[in-house]
This record gives sequence, structure tokens and C-alpha cells, in this order.
Amino acid sequence: MPGRPKVLLSAYACRPSGGSEPGAGWAWAKAAARDHDVWLLTRGKFVHEIHEELAARPVPGLTVVPLEMPRWILRLRRRPADVYWYYPLWQGLARRTARELHALHAFDVIHHLTFAVDWMGAGVVEESSAKVIWGPVGGSTTAPLSMAHWLGPRGVLGELVRRAYTGVRRRLTGRRMAQTADLMVAQNNDVAAAFAPYAQELVVQPNVAIRRFTASGPYEPFSRTVKTALFVGRLIPWKGVLLAISALARPEAAGWELRIIGDGPDWGRAESLAWQLGVRDRVEFMGALPREEVLAAMFRADALLAPAFREAAGWAVTEALASGCPVVCVDRGGPAVIVGPEEGVTVPWRGDVVGELARGLSTLTGRITPVDRWGPDRLPELLAEWYNPARVTAD
Repeated sequence: MPGRPKVLLSAYACRPSGGSEPGAGWAWAKAAARDHDVWLLTRGKFVHEIHEELAARPVPGLTVVPLEMPRWILRLRRRPADVYWYYPLWQGLARRTARELHALHAFDVIHHLTFAVDWMGAGVVEESSAKVIWGPVGGSTTAPLSMAHWLGPRGVLGELVRRAYTGVRRRLTGRRMAQTADLMVAQNNDVAAAFAPYAQELVVQPNVAIRRFTASGPYEPFSRTVKTALFVGRLIPWKGVLLAISALARPEAAGWELRIIGDGPDWGRAESLAWQLGVRDRVEFMGALPREEVLAAMFRADALLAPAFREAAGWAVTEALASGCPVVCVDRGGPAVIVGPEEGVTVPWRGDVVGELARGLSTLTGRITPVDRWGPDRLPELLAEWYNPARVTAD
């Protein structure tokens, strides 16, 4: 399509059927291709699925450039450690490929999209004649050590190790990329505060892209006698499942039950706490469920209880809002940006957090109008604003 600006997108994670980071990569790539000619660098393992999607629903102006390391390197990959060594190797390949493509096509914009973590390297974020954009990126949000009781010994140790490692990487790598990029996009206010002194230009925008959902039938609550809150996420310390259970034991939440969707190492601690607080009969552990069943539960619930300490964005939070389920969350990370004033309650993370969560539930007056604000339809205009005017540098 002649005359349209040329954009190179780097999206390590990008899948039409994926959630979270992979889903964001695909949604943002499609949005960019509405008004621009886009070359998409992504993992080779996603390409078959992308081509199937494009065959069914073509996206004019989108060219997929698959990148994968040699097979012998692929055989060495072992999760989760691969994020620490395979990802940097892939980013090196992306850097070399981006330079070659830029020499051929003279891109107006080069944009690193996913994996977008503010302490990890991004191969395409370097000095260029194109306008360089980094993000949306997350990572700076921490689990407050004042929450040590809820984190437990393993959780505190994990948080200290994470802070030490990512803190060094953020100073050595993240700050350099913020200074190099013409525009840095932060997932939340914590990231924005951490990088404000270093970024040339900075905006806050979560990477979530969730359309408003429509129920397949009339509203059917879980119960006609009590209200139901959902907790959705892995059962790990910083997700805050112990906070959710403790809030249920407060008098303000006496008329609520809690359904926990997810699995993980904190299941035992969570169940023991429910027995200890005398609320085990009002807590149901549902385990990990397919996304379709999670969404079905959101259509029936009275609230999503999301007390995570350091959620970068919050896809479950956005899905709840998009299905008309109000959210009670903690004023940290992405959920604090995503949840609006009429869409739930955001409680302070200092002080009596448990009490505030319980009071937040008690103030909810019912389900809300499903939220459209964080859908993919917002992205083309947003990207058009970021991409124009492109950086102009004398050769």
C-alpha cells in the first residue's frame, strides 16, 4: 500500500488465540496495520497459527517475519530458565534482522512490543533514523515488604531475590533503553515513576486489549442468598489469595462467598487459612479452569477480588470489567490504572488492607455496564498518535 508509513514491530510473544502477552502482541500488530505497512518480527513457532488466522481474516499491510534460533539451541531450552538466556539470544537475532530490514525498507517507526519487561533487553531499541518506541513495558512494581506476613518466608525470599536481580538489570539495561527510545510506554504508574527521569518521552498505557463480552443468556448468579466474589490467578504469594480469604472473614464481607480459580503452591496455605478463620464453608477452590469457563464464571459473579501486589497489567481484571463484573483491587500496578471510579473499588495498600478489601466488597451495589474502554478498537488511533510524526534525522 504505497504512501503509508512503514513500521517494524518486534513481538517475541504473538498469538491470535493467546492471552496476556501473546494476545497483546497480536492485537497491537493488527491495530498497527490499519493505517501502516507493518513488518512483524515474531517467534517462528507462532507463524503457523498466525497464517491460519490471516487466511481466515486477512490483515492487509501486515507482513510476518518469523525468527527462530537454530534447532540445536531450541533443543537446549528448558522452562522457565529459557527466559534468561534464550530470550536474549532471540533479541540479538531480532536486532540483526531489524538492521537488515531497515536498510531495505527505511522504516518510519521501529517498535518493541512484547516481551516488554523494563529490565530485559530489547534488540530493536537502539539509535536509528526511525522513530523508536519501547513498550508498553512493566516490571517496576514490587510486592511491599510491609506485606511480608502475607508473602510468607518463601515469598519474601523470592521478592528480595527478584528486587536485587531485576534492580541491577533495570539500572544497567532498562535505563539505557529508556534514554535511547524516542517514546517509552509504561504499563502502569509504578513504571512511569521509575523511568520518568530517564525517558525522552513517556506515556502510560496498559497492553490489555479485551473487547466487551456479551452473555449467552440471562444473568444467572451463583447464589440468590449470598454474593459471590471470584479470585482468578495462580496461587502464588504475590497474587494475594491469602488477603482475599482474610477479607472474607471480616464482618463487612459476611454476606459474601469466594470462589478461587487457579492452582499453585499456595493452595495448601490458602486452604489452611480458610479453616483457621472459620470461612472454609464460604470458600470454594475450583482449580485451574479453561478460559471459557473463567469467563462464564465472571458473567455470574458479583465481584472480582484482585488483591495482587505487583500485577503489571491485569488481563483477568480487564476481562471481568468487559463482562460487567466489578473489581475490588489494590492500588498498585496495572489494576489501579485499569479500574475506573464507577467500575469497582481500588483500596490503599498501606494500613489495614484486609479491612479495606472487605469494605470495598460491601460498597458494591451490583454488576456494572460491561466496559469497552480497554478494547482493541482503541489501539489504531493510539498507535497513529504515537507513530506520527515520525522521527526525522539527517543522514
